Amino acid sequence: MSVHSHATTELSERVSISGFTRIVAGYLDESDATYGNYSNSLSISEQSLFAIQGDVIITDTLSASGQLLAHSSEERDSGVEWLYLTYEPNYNWQFKLGKLRTPFFRYTDVIDVGFSYPWISPPQQVYSGFLFSNYEGASGTYKFNIAELNFDVEAYYGTYSGDFSRAGEEIAIDVDEIKGLIFTLNRGNLTARASVTQSSDFYADFPGFNDFADILEAAGYPENAESLRFNGKATGYQANINYDTLDYFIASEWVKIESDLLVVPQLESMYLTLGYNFDQFQLHLTFATSDSSYNIPENLIPKFIDDQLTELSFIYDGITNNLPLYSLDSLTAGLRWDIRFNLSAKAEITFLKGKSNENSFFEDITNPNFDRKATLYQIGLEWVF
Repeated sequence: MSVHSHATTELSERVSISGFTRIVAGYLDESDATYGNYSNSLSISEQSLFAIQGDVIITDTLSASGQLLAHSSEERDSGVEWLYLTYEPNYNWQFKLGKLRTPFFRYTDVIDVGFSYPWISPPQQVYSGFLFSNYEGASGTYKFNIAELNFDVEAYYGTYSGDFSRAGEEIAIDVDEIKGLIFTLNRGNLTARASVTQSSDFYADFPGFNDFADILEAAGYPENAESLRFNGKATGYQANINYDTLDYFIASEWVKIESDLLVVPQLESMYLTLGYNFDQFQLHLTFATSDSSYNIPENLIPKFIDDQLTELSFIYDGITNNLPLYSLDSLTAGLRWDIRFNLSAKAEITFLKGKSNENSFFEDITNPNFDRKATLYQIGLEWVF
């Protein structure tokens, strides 16, 4: 074998290229609002994407991974989705450093790989945009076994600079500290996971909020002023349990967000999914629900004593009374057809029922009488290579 062919063979053994793509079309039977950016006209741009990933084995214990993603939606940037080094000194330990996925949920690492889960769109109540999809930092995972039980314990720490989604708005935000802990248990067909994540040291430029906060502070009401600033912390709790056989599966996931930030809701949500496999097909049914509230401090600005203070007090009430709320029940029925081992087609229908006086994850509400009820139809093609 020549030196050139030997080097080529060695390189091919150390470098692997993979990727995935999805084409999703959706239609919402409602003209008074959008949901997941879907409206009452057929669209293929909201969730369609293409990604390619490269993995390089540097040494027996060190590797590098990077993923480039091209997304068709205007609401999401294309570019480097992750880029990190992995160090595995032995079977038990794994460390990562770089730009990583923030592991909030069960499907966080593969949320863009629709082939890896039953739905076309994971339940919005859980997999919403309140939290940060990526972070720059490090993680460490320890794996161990006790009898037939397999455990993973993961800790991570980092920062985030990007966008935060709120009622259809994208707000630029910097988070100086994101930290979390994850426990995972596997035994046969059963998997369970529990995690906690805390984000703090925020900076965000909410249009109008910071300027009005300065006015309130100058007027002598620092507590109400501080509530309009993005100073504080948010903590997310998550748990899921899944049982999967060749014939059927059942899965449930629960999430709770606690926050002392006025603009981040206190949110509790969950879903329950049942599925049945037969031949090359999969039927699934998912119920999901959510409820939200805010920590709103008492309005200390007096009314009807001074005209300027009265105006400030009413403006403050207007801000706090119009914070978006996210109570929503949904029922999703779907069919998946595995055409090949790496190619699947999906069809899905989701019935949405929110509260009439809330946003309920709907965006661009143009009619105040909209009853927050709609049906979302989707079809998709998922491919991994």
